[in-house]
Amino acid sequence: MKYEEMRPDQINAVLRETPLAYLVWGAHEWHGAHNPTGLDTLKAYHMTLDLCRETGGVVLPPVYCGYQTMKPWGGFSHTLEFSKALVTQYVYEHLENLYEEGFKAIVLVMGHYGSKHVEAVKEGVARFTERHRLPRVLAITDYEPASWVDVRGGDHAGKNETSLLLHYRPDLVDLSRLPEGALDSGREGCTADAKEATADHGARLARLFVEQAAPRVRALLGEAVEGWPAHISRGE
Repeated sequence: MKYEEMRPDQINAVLRETPLAYLVWGAHEWHGAHNPTGLDTLKAYHMTLDLCRETGGVVLPPVYCGYQTMKPWGGFSHTLEFSKALVTQYVYEHLENLYEEGFKAIVLVMGHYGSKHVEAVKEGVARFTERHRLPRVLAITDYEPASWVDVRGGDHAGKNETSLLLHYRPDLVDLSRLPEGALDSGREGCTADAKEATADHGARLARLFVEQAAPRVRALLGEAVEGWPAHISRGE
């Protein structure tokens, strides 16, 4: 399931049986004093691994390449900011490589989701799909599937994101690092409800992600396989 850990014969088997690739896109970014800087990517990666267990396919190593991070927004340290042009081009080249490998459906899951960053990622997807009718590509934020059943997600180091990491990697979260009393979002670099985070809430969000996303991913793959011309081989 983890692309980087698979032998060529194992990848070839996936390409024959379930030619689906997942690409997780995140950032290194300040997420409050209580979370690691890789929170965006870590929780999205674990969520995507759960989804891949349900649908089949492979999960590529996560990409840490964020635009519109907490550095230009609030001057926060321990944050790596990349240009929009780089993010867009990096997305496009990933998709071209996966196409050349023979994947017929690609799902890009964004764990970092400032609006300008999402726009940069989707521009890379659009550039690819303008050139190729197939494979099918779906680009979503990791909170989007839960929103299909009216469950709010998508905070910054607050109740939702912190809960997801408490579910997957509780060893990386230390809520005691937050100051006592009400949180100042601007000063702390996290949404004010961060102290409400629990592993149980994270487990619920993770479950909703898989339950809602899996049917759509299966449909995407089905459409791609059905519409794939028999004469097209890898790289054409």
